[in-house]
Amino acid sequence: MHDDHGGRHGNFDDFYAGGHQWSGNPNEALIREASELTPGRVLDIGAGEGADAVWLAERGWRVTAVEPATAAVERARELAGQRGVDKQITFEVALLSDYLAASGEETFDLICAFFFPAPVSAEETDALLRLLKPGGTLLWVDHDWEDRRPERMNPATMESLIAGRMSSMDLRHSTRDVTHGAGAHHHEDIILRAVR
Repeated sequence: MHDDHGGRHGNFDDFYAGGHQWSGNPNEALIREASELTPGRVLDIGAGEGADAVWLAERGWRVTAVEPATAAVERARELAGQRGVDKQITFEVALLSDYLAASGEETFDLICAFFFPAPVSAEETDALLRLLKPGGTLLWVDHDWEDRRPERMNPATMESLIAGRMSSMDLRHSTRDVTHGAGAHHHEDIILRAVR
């Protein structure tokens, strides 16, 4: 199956228009990678329907969740309200490029992106790194696609863009066990974890 979760043509609203798309659970890689981090400020890029943002907020993080699809953000806000963490999450309905162009001096202890369905330019990567505090963690995860997906931001591509500018980088494969939602047919991910 060759889904791109709405990203190939930028039809994010169309993708989410038909109802819930994801399992409603936080990503397994987020739980594994972030559980031992000290909560601070986190930028969740491509936040979708908010499961990751809510999970982070429930653990004490102050979350900025960026997502271009209005329908997805409405579901994320509803979920955050149901779980009592809506005051800890700032939702931004925006493309990453627009958010970066408008971002101020705020910096983050964690920047994470899961299955981001669009390329990220070198300039946008530079802007992201400026938002990451010294000692902060960048977590970039995508499926291990069988074919090249130039319309997506592969963790290995991100690694090449930030090489030499981080204190540590770890790129590895990880299995996943998701039984429902639009990503259930993917069983292997690539995880980039880098510390500035």
